[in-house]
Amino acid sequence: MALVLNLNDYKAPQLEVDFGYKKVSIALTDDTTSKMSAFMVDAKKMLNDADKLTDDELAKLKSTEAKERLENVLGDARDLLEEAFDELFDEPGLGVELYNRLGKSTASLANVFSRINTEVNKDNQRKEDQKLNRYNRRQDNRKKK
Repeated sequence: MALVLNLNDYKAPQLEVDFGYKKVSIALTDDTTSKMSAFMVDAKKMLNDADKLTDDELAKLKSTEAKERLENVLGDARDLLEEAFDELFDEPGLGVELYNRLGKSTASLANVFSRINTEVNKDNQRKEDQKLNRYNRRQDNRKKK
C-alpha cells in the first residue's frame, strides 16, 4: 500500500487582509510568524519609550528640542512599522500609504499591525489545534482496533 499526499493540502495558509481600498495577503509561514513577533516587540518598545517621555521631562527642554525628541522616538517606531508592512506583505510603499490613510498616526498604524498579528497568531493556533485533533483521532482509532 502506498500513501499519496497532495502537498498543496499542506501548504502554509494565506491570510488575506482587506484594508478597504486594497487587498493584500501574507503566507503564514514560520518565518512570517517570527518576523511579526520581532516587529511587534520592537514597535511596542519604541512606543513605550515615547510614552515614558513625561511632560515634566519634555518641559525641561526647549520646545524645539522637546518636539524633536518626541518626533525622533515616534519616527523610529513609524519607520519600523512601515518597513514591517512593506516586507511582510511584499508591497513596497504599503506602510507609508497606510500611515497616511490613518491620519499620520503612528499609534493607529501600530494598532492595525497588532490586529493583523492577532489574526496570524489565531491562525497558527488553529493549525496547531487541527494537528492535535488529527493526532488524537488517530490515537483513538488505534485504541479501538
